[in-house]
Amino acid sequence: MIKILIVDDEDYIRQGMRYTIPWEDYGMEIIAEASNGEEALKIAVRLKPDIVLADIQMPVMNGLKLASELGTLMPEIKVIILTAYGNTENLTGAIDVKVSAFLLKSADSQKILETVLNVKKEIEVEQKQHEKIEQLKNIYDENRHLIKATLLSRYILKQISLSDFLNKAEKIELDITGDSFSLVLIKCNYDNEKLAIGSFIHSFQDYQPFAFFIQDQLAIIILKTQIHPIAKKEMDELLPGILPLTFGNCIVVMNQISSYEDFPVIYQIMVQALDHCFWNSETLYTLLSPADKFVTESAVNTYSLESGLIAHIITQNISSINTALAEYYSYMAKRKVSRQLFIDSIRRLVVLISAISDEDIDILKINELIDELETPGEIIDLIASLAIPSSDASFTNTQINAALQYINGHYTEDLYLEDVAKVVYLSAGYLSRIFKGETGCSFKEYVHKLRISKAQQLICQTNLKYYEIAEKVGYKNYKYFSSYFNKISGCSAKEYRIFHSH
Repeated sequence: MIKILIVDDEDYIRQGMRYTIPWEDYGMEIIAEASNGEEALKIAVRLKPDIVLADIQMPVMNGLKLASELGTLMPEIKVIILTAYGNTENLTGAIDVKVSAFLLKSADSQKILETVLNVKKEIEVEQKQHEKIEQLKNIYDENRHLIKATLLSRYILKQISLSDFLNKAEKIELDITGDSFSLVLIKCNYDNEKLAIGSFIHSFQDYQPFAFFIQDQLAIIILKTQIHPIAKKEMDELLPGILPLTFGNCIVVMNQISSYEDFPVIYQIMVQALDHCFWNSETLYTLLSPADKFVTESAVNTYSLESGLIAHIITQNISSINTALAEYYSYMAKRKVSRQLFIDSIRRLVVLISAISDEDIDILKINELIDELETPGEIIDLIASLAIPSSDASFTNTQINAALQYINGHYTEDLYLEDVAKVVYLSAGYLSRIFKGETGCSFKEYVHKLRISKAQQLICQTNLKYYEIAEKVGYKNYKYFSSYFNKISGCSAKEYRIFHSH
């Protein structure tokens, strides 16, 4: 409903305009009347009319002065000026203050209605335009981070030039000021990108972070390090909040970056470094400077190595197979081949082993498991379990139940797959394979889900503090507990307690 304010010092004129025209039939209503401009201005500020019908000649404040004041205070209000016939000076003044229409006081009701309806159409057009602008603004605000992340991704991946990047960065208000940056590249093991980004931003909050996924499962975090440089001490403190979302030890930090201009080249070095992380499994992250170089040998002949390994597997000589596997691993590790090249070779081995094995090997499930394993040692253990099948395979369910029973009784302790495998008299690789098949998750996932499930019970059933709960379910470091709780529960421990207290 369009709201109208009538302003005239003559009462009969106000009453005539109010009651001789059926305003509501046309989607309009008279919300108030005023006898002079000053009174009208106060009413307008309070009631915010859409249209003001004002006489040009009034005491205290005339119509043109009122239009001028409204134009300053509330420019969205449309003003229609009423004046005596033939007063061209008043017409010129009305144009000067940008009133919406000019009406002679002698005009009949039909003419007044037509004029007001025309102004109403203007308002409706402006409202639609405003709604569209607001809609676009809301869409932009909701996607502001995505827009900036997309621009950064295209630049870092060398899909646009530096000049194009700088030009677009200014338009979308992307802050690229500063002369000291660090980049953090993390391969994630978590599908909820939004929660992962939130966790990374929280962990690096002292460094004005901007985090986004540059490729599938590959997150990059831009940090400003003029005040707080990222060194080993800082990374060790931040690690508990990051590691639960990380695939293995795939964290690379590049320091001493002076400009955004260097980001594309730096990114390529960091991607190479991720491949080296795969083989340096004793370290939880890698710290770099722009001077560091990584050279991966390109001429790696894995086919002859694979053929030789298969020849040993065919003999079914356990000692011979173990020796061949050790040689295969040593060859790959020495050359620090890329993870992808290593995985491709392993998958070929799986196909070959399945062709000669008496065991019914599900290649698709094995490939899924390979993708989830974080270290080359775990992958080699898996291949060993395929090459040397367990003689107790018929007792799989019994052994899995024994493993689960052991885990449930010792989840508060430091638990490793190798330790549980020894308890149930299986190789770590074979246990890993059948564990995934029986439970639907890896050993590591199962342990963390069990611990968090126990933590959820304690949150609901006790008044223990969160750090006390963390210790009771096997987390010596509260930050690790907090990060895993967020990852598995989808909320913080505090939020979980609040939600389940009602």
